[in-house]
Amino acid sequence: MEDHYGCERTDRANNTGRDAPFDTVAVMTNLLLPFTHGIDVSAITYALAFAQRFHSTLVVLSLISLPETPGTRKPRLEAIQQSKDFLEFVQHKAARQAVPIVRIELYTHHPARSIRALAQEMECAGILLFVHRGAGVLLATGEVKQLLEDHSLPLYIAPLPSNEGGFPRLRWLSGWFNR
Repeated sequence: MEDHYGCERTDRANNTGRDAPFDTVAVMTNLLLPFTHGIDVSAITYALAFAQRFHSTLVVLSLISLPETPGTRKPRLEAIQQSKDFLEFVQHKAARQAVPIVRIELYTHHPARSIRALAQEMECAGILLFVHRGAGVLLATGEVKQLLEDHSLPLYIAPLPSNEGGFPRLRWLSGWFNR
């Protein structure tokens, strides 16, 4: 079932094979926004608007993957920096929009497992997932697929629109100048 934000809510915990009535989202308190890579402004803006609309606290979880290879236990420096940038960016935008957030940074070998565990621990009403052209946004596609396999947590899946349709005149002008 889609809301006016274009977000599809899947509630597979009721095991009926149907979506739960959308009215149930009115009692949300926490929503989880997980991140492993690729800061996307439109996904963050959407998540903040969604949390604001339903008077929820956005639990912003940045996961830093630890290498699976034995002997190499340190995460990549760029992953740590991207995590910090993501958390700061979301905090800045949330403050401007007066959306309450909780920031969490977590080092893990298993991002999807950590997301599920934290969602349950924080008693989140659901997990916000974003996709674009079949690929995960803010999370790797494989991580999104792993979360989709878990039938115990409600997921809010938002397909992000393509930016190709935007600013056609700028594309036309750049073509004109290249003549």
